[in-house]
Amino acid sequence: MLFRSVYCMLYFYIPIFFASLVLFEVLLTQWRKREKMIEQVSIIDPLTGIFNRRKISENIDMLKQQQSSFAIVLLDLDYFKDINDKYGHDIGDIVLQQVAGILTENIHEEDIVGRFGGEEFIILTRGGQLAKAIDIAERCRKAIEKEVILLDTQRKISITASFGVAASINPFGKIGRA
Repeated sequence: MLFRSVYCMLYFYIPIFFASLVLFEVLLTQWRKREKMIEQVSIIDPLTGIFNRRKISENIDMLKQQQSSFAIVLLDLDYFKDINDKYGHDIGDIVLQQVAGILTENIHEEDIVGRFGGEEFIILTRGGQLAKAIDIAERCRKAIEKEVILLDTQRKISITASFGVAASINPFGKIGRA
């Protein structure tokens, strides 16, 4: 009788136990996916798909902690407010997206590009070589200047940007690893 009672309990509890394990695994998988998505949202600019200011700041802090040399290229799109005012924010968004694409295409693999503010972008280069950063800035400036945004068959927008470059050289002479 006792054996039959234990058997009946196991008959009902084992499927419940396995169903609970499966449900737990599904919930855990969904939780991990959500956490990964939240992490992505916290470091990626949703409009341009490049790093945001927070992630760039984290990278700069990390390079400082490692006492690595680095260079920064800051750029600001010229007369961007006029584009938004004249053509609308949707066109302004297209301009920002295209500039982000240009910057991403014109940096080295080890460099980082991000959106620093409204129409401001930042490029972080490792190694602190001012000449390398100036070269990247000039290459990006020319590419942005060449970019033409077609509004329709008759109207187009040309854009330009102003750049600033600075290098942080490690005072201890240690070159950062790329």
